[in-house]
Amino acid sequence: MAGERIISADSHVAIRDEAVLAFLPAKHHEEFRRCRAELAAAYAKRARGKAGPANTAGTNPSQEARWKAAGRRGEWDPVARLADMDLDGVEAEVLYCEVGAGASFFGLRDGGREAAFQAFSNAALDFASRDPKRLLPVYPVPVVEVDEGVREVERLAAAGARALMVPLYPTDLGLAPYWDRRYDPLWSLIQETGIPISQHVNSNSRLMEVLAIDPTPARGIFQSLPPLYMSESIASWIVSGTLARFPGLRVVFVEAGLGWLPFFLDRLDRMYRRHGWSQMDMLAEKPSFYWHRQMAATFEEDEFGVENRHRLGVDNLLWATDYPHPDSTWPESQKVLETHLRGVPVEEARQIIGGNAARLYRL
Repeated sequence: MAGERIISADSHVAIRDEAVLAFLPAKHHEEFRRCRAELAAAYAKRARGKAGPANTAGTNPSQEARWKAAGRRGEWDPVARLADMDLDGVEAEVLYCEVGAGASFFGLRDGGREAAFQAFSNAALDFASRDPKRLLPVYPVPVVEVDEGVREVERLAAAGARALMVPLYPTDLGLAPYWDRRYDPLWSLIQETGIPISQHVNSNSRLMEVLAIDPTPARGIFQSLPPLYMSESIASWIVSGTLARFPGLRVVFVEAGLGWLPFFLDRLDRMYRRHGWSQMDMLAEKPSFYWHRQMAATFEEDEFGVENRHRLGVDNLLWATDYPHPDSTWPESQKVLETHLRGVPVEEARQIIGGNAARLYRL
């Protein structure tokens, strides 16, 4: 794909605690450190579960890398990151700062939660300032109190943010589901800004139960399931009528993959017909209509999904490198794209590898 405009719609950057603390008022530092430590300990405990110590090989930069992008300085250094992007032939990257960003801020009191969200996003803005046209962080939106979320979206939009993120499973965090009308002011504002919302693949409480009993060395049973569980979120946005009420809202499912989606959308449409959803005033259009109008999904390697691209809509597909995670195509993205898009018409290929992301994120 040499010479084509290539944009990764899902890459990752590590915003270190020291960078966040540089923007956080000193009075919140001790509580911030405590909350971060408690969350890290909780994750470690859940990961160990009943199956023994978690397999963390390859996650420490000091260890021998199991995949080519592991432990590279570009994960946290913007200069090194731009160099790695050049090596891979990638023009721009949509950067997920931390999948669970914000969960560890919930326990901060006396204004600390809102201050922590702002400090985290300020650190991400600082990272991107090296080249804002190529480095596009996805900023977490505080949703514990909707007023806080509204204020932060207004602030981020004024700062030039192009992507926002809300937790994939709000009820696991003790929050109301996103169809609850309390969120309406937030969705209305985000719709007005034109900034898309991201839902990044993650684990919920049910998946953590699987992790706790997974006997495989690589936690293979657990690792294979998270994208499929995203069907719950897709159904929640569509079937609840939330997207129908906010037709300008855009939702991106990140690291979802593609191949399973045509079946799930077909199932929703079949239920719409067979179960009389239209007569129940649930939806004015069949569910797949809202997918095509307002949703998108990212993928790294998914030949089956690409073959079925017309069932999903070519305009709804976003390619990604997932740098520097195990699924990353770095530094062989050009080769991967050549293989995956062989036989795909040039104009369709251009949309998938960069055109759709450029339109969605206004590049």
